[in-house]
Amino acid sequence: MANHQELTPTGKPLPGSPQWFQQVIAPKLGYSMLKDWQVELACTMFRKEDVVCIAPTGSGKSALLHIPLMAAKTANSCVLGMSVAPTKSLCDDQARAATDRGLKAVAVYSDSLRAAAAKGKDLMEEIRKDEWDLFIIPPELLHSDEINKFLHAQTPGSQSEVAQLDLVFIDECHLVREHGDDFRQAYSRIGQIRGRLDFRIPWVAVTATLPPGKITNDVLQSLGFEEGDYKMHRMRVDVPNIQYIPRFFEHSISTSTFFDISWVIPVVAGFLQSLVPLDWDDRDKIIMPFYSLLSDDYRRVYISAYRKGTTQVLVGTDTLTCGMDVADIEQVIILGVPPTPERLSQQIGRAGHNGKPAHAYVYAPQRVRIKEDDELTGSQKEANEAVYRSKMNVALLHWFNPSSERCPRSVFCGYYGDEFIPVDNCCIYHCPGDYDVCKIEIERWVDAFQKLSDSSKATQRPEAPLPSTEPSKQSTAELPLKEAIIGLTNDLPTKPESKSHRVIDKTIMYPAARWIISAWAERTWLSAREDNTLLPHSAFLAKFLQDRLCSRMHTVTSVEKLQELLPEWGYLPTHGQQLVDVCDKILTVFDTLWKERECKGNLKMAAQCKPSRGRIQRNE
Repeated sequence: MANHQELTPTGKPLPGSPQWFQQVIAPKLGYSMLKDWQVELACTMFRKEDVVCIAPTGSGKSALLHIPLMAAKTANSCVLGMSVAPTKSLCDDQARAATDRGLKAVAVYSDSLRAAAAKGKDLMEEIRKDEWDLFIIPPELLHSDEINKFLHAQTPGSQSEVAQLDLVFIDECHLVREHGDDFRQAYSRIGQIRGRLDFRIPWVAVTATLPPGKITNDVLQSLGFEEGDYKMHRMRVDVPNIQYIPRFFEHSISTSTFFDISWVIPVVAGFLQSLVPLDWDDRDKIIMPFYSLLSDDYRRVYISAYRKGTTQVLVGTDTLTCGMDVADIEQVIILGVPPTPERLSQQIGRAGHNGKPAHAYVYAPQRVRIKEDDELTGSQKEANEAVYRSKMNVALLHWFNPSSERCPRSVFCGYYGDEFIPVDNCCIYHCPGDYDVCKIEIERWVDAFQKLSDSSKATQRPEAPLPSTEPSKQSTAELPLKEAIIGLTNDLPTKPESKSHRVIDKTIMYPAARWIISAWAERTWLSAREDNTLLPHSAFLAKFLQDRLCSRMHTVTSVEKLQELLPEWGYLPTHGQQLVDVCDKILTVFDTLWKERECKGNLKMAAQCKPSRGRIQRNE
């Protein structure tokens, strides 16, 4: 029950009281109820005190930006907050989230400033005039001329009429101690601006990954947080619904095969194959890139499409680690050893935001593995590997080498000062059977590629180099040819009467024929692969067989001729006649197109042959 001191004379909750935050502020932000720890920290910030929150991704840290701003706006009618986020995409993400909560928010960085200027707008001037409740910037912009002018007007005692800050919010504050990238170096200088601001402005620093002790103290000291002058809220960093699966590379990663993650590649490929029909004009939108050099407009489009489901796969850089918040990621696959346990936690923490079971696969090179005594040979390579491990972070080394005393989850719990609580599907050590399906699929891929390689070497013939399967510049103007071929082949009878065809023109006809054969193989394999559901269509008709077929397609007049050309093709008994029919259709269309060209050429030549002026020649 509310204390009488926390009520106004009219019986309403007193601004700044826990009841006020629950009954007044929560509905304004669209929350049915705030968490107790959120209310406690909100009350602290309302009293102009600093707050530090260390909590796992998806726990509700972002509300610590929205709640105090909405509270100040409700109590004072105007408010201005500044948030520092590590990437442009996260700036956009925060602006979108705050706008959805009823705050006027804008992301400010070089691209957005230029885009606004192109429309005749000055974002910094709008901020100075109090037209926004919140602006979000990357750390490198803190020392720009635009922000310097704004901060100068915030100096205590300044008579400027510029809108005054009410809150400074530092997201991913653990980056203060990481070095090497420009934006992390900029993070380390954030604390320098504290002395330029009114000491009554509360600062909020949040992260999902800071262990207790010296590391946390160093970060907070760098940001200007003084011991005893801030409230710390630390939650368990461990995310129980994510299963930790450290692995070591067992196959070469210097080629394009990546057998160690082959168990997931065909699943994605098979999904895309079934989802994207070959004749879709916009099939390339299903897969999109994502990296920091993209313009802000492109990144907004990509993330929006990903959230809506239009885009199913984002191929991105490490920007994704801090750059976006998607709730339903089920699997995270990390190749290589992150530099710190904090970075590993951040990367793993991209999964399972919706609370459903998720998996984190992390692959390390073999030199990270601690060998058993009976495996050691005393080689120089082993000595070099031992030196490498001695320089590793101890927590990371133990995380990749679990034992009965320490599984990956218990290593993380110990590092972050959390009590180890066993959970279902804890890790690869406690649930080793979960990875058996992956290992079986890896073996199938290795076996399939070995058979293809052996078959290719055994039957390879010395032939002239084949042309590229991509259309050349010369054929670019004839791109409608492919569509014409598809339309004509659909209308032809199953078995054309003519069995004599021209040799395929390698400049124009070959790329089109190669594309059609590949498309036929893909469609046929989707309906015929049965238990081989995870193998690509190259397992049905290998690429080197497709190349050979297209280069000598004019010789394929029967199944027998096809067998002579492709003796190693294992599906010839079941699909040979179908492939012969496809070849006949392609060649017949090519013949038709050539005849039309020749006819047009003859007509053009005839038109150019004009009789001599004033003279008529007669043959007697």
